[in-house]
Amino acid sequence: MRRLRSSYASAPLLAASICAVLAATPAYAEQQAGSALDAPPAAKPAPSSNAMINLVRLLVAQGTITRENGDKLILEAEREAAEARLAAAQAPAAAAQSATGSPAAPPAAQYAVGNLPPPPQGTIRVPYIPQVVRDQIRDELREEVLKQASAQGWASPGKAAPEWVHNLNIYGDMRLRSQSHFYSKDNSDFVPNFQQIVSGDRNQGPVPLDLINDPIPLLNTRQNQYNLLRYRLRVGVDFKIGSKVKVGFMLGGGNDVSPVGSNVNLAGNFTDRNFMIHKAFIEAKPTEWATITAGRMANPFWTTEALFDNDLTFDGFAGEFRLPENGGMFDSKLVLGAFPLNFGDLNFPNTSNVKSTVPQRWLFSAQAETDFHLGENIFVRSAVGYHHYINMQGRPSAPCALYLGVTECSTDGTAATFVQKGNTLSFIRRIVFDPTLPATAVQPQPQLLGLVQPYRILDAMLSVKVPMGENTDITFSGEYLRNLGFDRNNACRYGLAGQPVNNGGSGGNGNICDPVAANRTPYVGGNQGFDLQIGAGWAHPNRPGQWRAYVGYRYLETDAVLDAFTNDYWRLGGTNTKGYVIGATVGLYKNVTFGGRWLSANEISGEPLAIDVLQLDLNVEF
Repeated sequence: MRRLRSSYASAPLLAASICAVLAATPAYAEQQAGSALDAPPAAKPAPSSNAMINLVRLLVAQGTITRENGDKLILEAEREAAEARLAAAQAPAAAAQSATGSPAAPPAAQYAVGNLPPPPQGTIRVPYIPQVVRDQIRDELREEVLKQASAQGWASPGKAAPEWVHNLNIYGDMRLRSQSHFYSKDNSDFVPNFQQIVSGDRNQGPVPLDLINDPIPLLNTRQNQYNLLRYRLRVGVDFKIGSKVKVGFMLGGGNDVSPVGSNVNLAGNFTDRNFMIHKAFIEAKPTEWATITAGRMANPFWTTEALFDNDLTFDGFAGEFRLPENGGMFDSKLVLGAFPLNFGDLNFPNTSNVKSTVPQRWLFSAQAETDFHLGENIFVRSAVGYHHYINMQGRPSAPCALYLGVTECSTDGTAATFVQKGNTLSFIRRIVFDPTLPATAVQPQPQLLGLVQPYRILDAMLSVKVPMGENTDITFSGEYLRNLGFDRNNACRYGLAGQPVNNGGSGGNGNICDPVAANRTPYVGGNQGFDLQIGAGWAHPNRPGQWRAYVGYRYLETDAVLDAFTNDYWRLGGTNTKGYVIGATVGLYKNVTFGGRWLSANEISGEPLAIDVLQLDLNVEF
């Protein structure tokens, strides 16, 4: 059998050798030339079921060999095929004769196939190779090659590269976005740009602005903006150190003022752009059920963008603790986190030799999550979280005599450092005027703004995923948010001088905290919100033809969450918003998708401000 298999494997080479030997023979060459000139054209024979016969006929048709030699080859091939069939048929009988001691057939009988004579000496046999034999040869060759590759190390994952290469994971994504803004003609013309007012200088913190005597920065509320081109590039590296510890970091473009802005405008006068550190963390897994992360990390909690923007990263410490599974029906985990937001000015007041302590700001969070695995692949996920912000409220200062050359007031460190829009704000400086000037004189009043309400947020999440096909599903999800720290009495706890500067309703004299109740403008702040969404398709489209479509509705009152950390595209960022979103994503190539969404949102209370946003995204992951 080994000899026969060797002949099969050599068949293509032998066929080529036949042609080469014949072509190199002068007599053959002359005979071929003469035959090509003298032989009359013959009728094309019918195709044979024997591949070798067809091959010889093709060689004759192409003039490689003469018809006479071709007929001889065909005759020889048919004779040897008959011999092989006879030998296969006589093998059991020969074995039986050997077992009984009877004499075997003479050698001449082995070649007595019909009227065909024994093959002449020197004849090259070109047998037919059945498909099953060819498949067997292929499988054996593959097995031998793999064994050799493993033994020599040139195809072994464990030996092809140094060990540290296998502990390294590089990943990232890039997004090109076209974004357009559409404003209602009924919008108010007077909406202060509190983000610009509060943000100030990145290195020095909030910068006081004289909002009483100087012009107030205002938002654009009427002029549409089309095709604002932006990109987001992120590249991350994770490095495993042993089996218990991982170190990771991610770099990318972004906004050095906003914690939720990772988009970079393409229109930048061709100037170079900076890379920001999005993540830098150490992750330890001391046990199978516990994971501890420290540094700058992705959001460790399950939330929607109504609470935390997708681009938001957390600084601090987080621990995830998985509870024992309960028979496979459901599993659960507890996530805890402590995140410093601001350590305060460590040299305050800057111009005084007597320093004071600025309260540190922290976020302490906890979330319990349970996943239920029901019949027919139905998956139910639920979670309850609590997020407690420390020292976020602004505090009124002691009387501050700026006219004497003082540049800082006692509670400047409690001013808001970043806002979008929606949260209730108030002045925190109690400025003392120069008594030597007449009452009608205009005196400067550089002010800072602080948050009026504390934020202790209860977050309840629920998601139900129902299979729609082999790889597709339809998912219903919802989130309810409630700021347990909200109190309407906070708006006027510091009297008329510390009253809110926004979130006033209609009516009254414009003062929310007027001592005369009949003259007051109502305070319209609120503390609740919810986010609902229905999605269908592939969970994460990343192949050609895969898709996902979704529709959602959001309602988020002024102080339901901290507006600094909610997403920046619903009504162009912040709270005090209600509206819907509809969108879809489709896969173009592997890890390349195109998506679009339309977001339409109005204000819940206060000055009219309705904004629609169209986003078209080209995403590439690697």
